[in-house]
Amino acid sequence: MLKIMRSHKFFTVFLLSAITIMISIAFIFWGIGPKDNPSVTFVAQINGERITLDQFWRAYDNAYDDLKKQYPDPEDINKRELQDSVLARMINTRVLIIAARRAGITVSEKELQEAIKNQPFFQRDGVFDPDIYKRKLKFNRLTPQAYESSLRNDMLITKMTRLITETVELSPDELKIIDSIKGDNKEQLSEVFRAAKGNQMISAYIEAIKRQLDIKVNRDIIS
Repeated sequence: MLKIMRSHKFFTVFLLSAITIMISIAFIFWGIGPKDNPSVTFVAQINGERITLDQFWRAYDNAYDDLKKQYPDPEDINKRELQDSVLARMINTRVLIIAARRAGITVSEKELQEAIKNQPFFQRDGVFDPDIYKRKLKFNRLTPQAYESSLRNDMLITKMTRLITETVELSPDELKIIDSIKGDNKEQLSEVFRAAKGNQMISAYIEAIKRQLDIKVNRDIIS
């Protein structure tokens, strides 16, 4: 399947939106720690790689804070559905990372360093500042090792989703719809169609990979 994907050259600019849907877990700084059953330290395990309770609650708190910006009344937020959604995204993220490793996709030290240097919040007057970098990480209770590991995984997933979505092509019917549009909205509509199909491809690919993995979920400990 991966060989077939590599033979196509249709990478599209909708990639960032697809990645946002799939991997909104990256770089989470704050959390409340394990709850309830302290003897079980992980909420899910994918081929031996664990998603710990601490990681889950950090991700959940981050997602909950984002929702509160849209729904100021906490009663409007279904916490059980949010828990399920956060856990599903975390598992999907880990599955993509495992799939990327299996495919031989890597992130070099040079790529990682360039990504860090290009982050605006680590710069002073447009230039990377090591002191700002250290202070930002310290303020967010992160070590450079933890941050760089998270960033490397994020970049790994970006590469993997690019590979998956390279095969996106529009159907004849979709092309007809686009051709019927007047004005400057054709390119925008084309990207909407490609984004939707790309998201479907990513979801389908993840589900296919899941069937090859040993996945255990301790859902009861977060209820």
